[in-house]
Amino acid sequence: MSRAADVSSEKLYIIYDGHCNLCLASVAKLKGLKSNADLHFVQIQQLEASVEAEQLIPRIRQLNYTELYEKMHVVDDKGQLFAGADGVIRILRTVKGLRWLSVFYRIPGMKRTADHIYRFVAGRRYEWFGSTEQSCSIHECERPQGKGENNKHGN
Repeated sequence: MSRAADVSSEKLYIIYDGHCNLCLASVAKLKGLKSNADLHFVQIQQLEASVEAEQLIPRIRQLNYTELYEKMHVVDDKGQLFAGADGVIRILRTVKGLRWLSVFYRIPGMKRTADHIYRFVAGRRYEWFGSTEQSCSIHECERPQGKGENNKHGN
């Protein structure tokens, strides 16, 4: 079996924050791109209600909701877990026309730099990009409290 055939049969489960406008826009963009993998998008908020999602993504049970909200998680069909910048790179490796970007991740120091940038943006995603109206009351959006940060956005 060729490498291309291996990649095309692969499934990736992408667990993301469904209240985050940046995350929603990124998912919409990814859905419009051609991927060699079968991408399944699952909102964190749907995990509790979806027994199927928990059965399909057994590694997710090892994470608490605070960890899930801190960064995007990608689980492949072999059960390998990729989080944050690692998850982004894992997805990019499957997207036609964007695979070449994953090469930069191999440069010494880039993984650490990418992780810092990812955490910096992820920690400010509600403030910079907003959140869905259905998830937030006027001027406030609840989310799990991260290290040393307030758990409400907009104050």
